[in-house]
Amino acid sequence: MPNELPFSYQEFSDWYDAHKRKYLDTAKDAAARALSEYLEDKLSEMEGARVRITGRRVKSKARTWRKLNLPKYRDSINRLDEIPQIIDDLVGLRITCNNQSDVIRVMRLVEALPVADGTFESVLTQEADSWKNYSDDPKPSGYRAVHVNLLTAIPLSVDWHLVTCELQVRTLLQDGWGELTHEDTYKPGSEPPVLVRTLSRRMADLLAAVDDIAQDLREELDRLSVAAIDEPTEAASIALQLVPEEIPAEARSEAGSQEAATRYLRERLDNLNRPIDLASLAWELQREFGQEVSQGWFGFHSFKSLVRASSRGVTITDRPPAYVMPADFVASAAAGSIAPTNIPRAARTLKEIDKNFPLVSEEQLDAAYERLARASEEADWTESITELSRVNDLTRRARQLDSTLPSVSRPHLDYIAKALLFSKNLRGPLTTDQIKGIYSTFIVKRIESVVALEEEERQALLAWLT
Repeated sequence: MPNELPFSYQEFSDWYDAHKRKYLDTAKDAAARALSEYLEDKLSEMEGARVRITGRRVKSKARTWRKLNLPKYRDSINRLDEIPQIIDDLVGLRITCNNQSDVIRVMRLVEALPVADGTFESVLTQEADSWKNYSDDPKPSGYRAVHVNLLTAIPLSVDWHLVTCELQVRTLLQDGWGELTHEDTYKPGSEPPVLVRTLSRRMADLLAAVDDIAQDLREELDRLSVAAIDEPTEAASIALQLVPEEIPAEARSEAGSQEAATRYLRERLDNLNRPIDLASLAWELQREFGQEVSQGWFGFHSFKSLVRASSRGVTITDRPPAYVMPADFVASAAAGSIAPTNIPRAARTLKEIDKNFPLVSEEQLDAAYERLARASEEADWTESITELSRVNDLTRRARQLDSTLPSVSRPHLDYIAKALLFSKNLRGPLTTDQIKGIYSTFIVKRIESVVALEEEERQALLAWLT
């Protein structure tokens, strides 16, 4: 069949070699570096250990040519310089996550990137309307992952150039399926043999079921971890008042390890320059000294008690999720400066401590309350599932509602749903007013655990929340 593209393979080959050398190779490394730095800044060490960039590549010349010859691309291209706009995965990055919840966490962070507007103000941006969630809606082959296009700005002499990179986010098991099936080795537009398709789909479904089990396991381990770092029982709470020579007997029996762990915590906390969530700090200690340290925390019965005994200068917020606050920490309220201007100062202060806290308009908050209320009406509350699975179910239902309400991002819905969980109100169905009241009370108390609120500030906060 004669070539129907408006240029020959040789012309394409010469263009590809020059374009790859000039743009694609540089963009691949620049995007991977910018994404790595962004994730390192936003993720705790505990989260970072479960999320890694495992792939970066430039699409080969042969595969690009084959893709160009598919009707959907061939019929819409007229010139060689249009190829980067037509083929949006010339550069590809892959992030592999331990669990489905880690995938969601990465998605939230990518959603928070600026949306590309054609300027070069940000090194890394997201392309509007480029999200493809094959985790919720798998391909016929069984392929599961989340895709989104990122744009990276690379320097070119005295100018800058934007290059599109396709980011794939997968779980370990989803990535394993791709490696085992070699799906990406098939010619674009072609299909593997029937038996291969059948076996691939069966394996994908089985691994998806294992992914669900792995997520349930993760949630149970997280629940146990939260319980292990929480406040001690009343009988054990006297550990908080002990002077060094009155260290609990259990701790004295492990004096060497206890001294080393306390020293590690003291140095870590003395050098703390921004709030850190308590769970991440506990994970760090267990990584350094072994999982067994959580069995009694050297006689202090809770990680909170051990932290307080190790450094008297820090404070711990008393509303979940708990954060350790550095000594003399003063929130500047500078965080969230890109948020709507009517956001109260107190809310911006919380944002500086809790990066996930949504600074959104009153309209967005109202839409989130309404969507979650409708989702709670649809949910099967008799179903026996974990609390975090219930949060994910509500968030998913709220996002999928066929509604005239404004759309609300997954991270914002998830944050409000988790407020219901942490305030022990995750039961239903709940009305819009109930969700609004629970969430506003929860947020006011969280902020009060960090800074003192004047009555005028409290009223402004409640006006925004409700």
